[in-house]
Amino acid sequence: MNVLVIGDEHTYGFGLAGGNLSYIGHFIKQVSLAGQAVSVEAYAHLTMAQVSSTLSQLPLSRYDLIILQLDHRISQSATFDSASVPCLATPILPFGLQRKSTESEWLSSLKAVGTQLRSLIRPRSKMALSVLLKQLRPYRHNVLVLTPFPHQNWVNQWVRKRGRNLLMEEADKQLFSVFDSDSVIRPQEEYFLANDPEHLNAVSHELLGRSLFDFYLSAPTIVTIQAIRKYY
Repeated sequence: MNVLVIGDEHTYGFGLAGGNLSYIGHFIKQVSLAGQAVSVEAYAHLTMAQVSSTLSQLPLSRYDLIILQLDHRISQSATFDSASVPCLATPILPFGLQRKSTESEWLSSLKAVGTQLRSLIRPRSKMALSVLLKQLRPYRHNVLVLTPFPHQNWVNQWVRKRGRNLLMEEADKQLFSVFDSDSVIRPQEEYFLANDPEHLNAVSHELLGRSLFDFYLSAPTIVTIQAIRKYY
């Protein structure tokens, strides 16, 4: 079974102590326990434009499963070059709101946050996601898309929720199977590494990996290992 994984640093378990598996590691472990040999090719830290470019260069028909873990960047405004590949303009959100000492300064910063967040959900961001899914649509029976993982910071969580909604809507239109990470992981400290509001801990990775495997087996549009076995 050949698996392609495109995601962020969670794919290789950023911050986990030695010996702990990432959610992908747990997923692959479950596939192996089911009696299927697995070969994994993984890419991390790609922008939406780079994801699109990478997919265009890979022999997608050779993969039995493509796992696409999208993050908050799916909500960012995008433009297209002459090759119709999404190129992202990434706004920088203001930090340190808690350090503002006066009400007027706090309101000014909050307004700036709102301005930046509105720029993240323009129609062009939906267009970029649509183009990406259209690239994968010929292989959609082998594609599992994950929604953005939760974040403890309220601004980042707001952005990720908007990205999740955008993804769910577009994936439904194009008939992709979507694993909703919100059904397993919550934006609460017990799910994250100590003193790190962005990266999941070992327990969360295991929960995600096992839940993703269960979803993979039950997703109606996915060709699972039961069907793959027939061709080996």
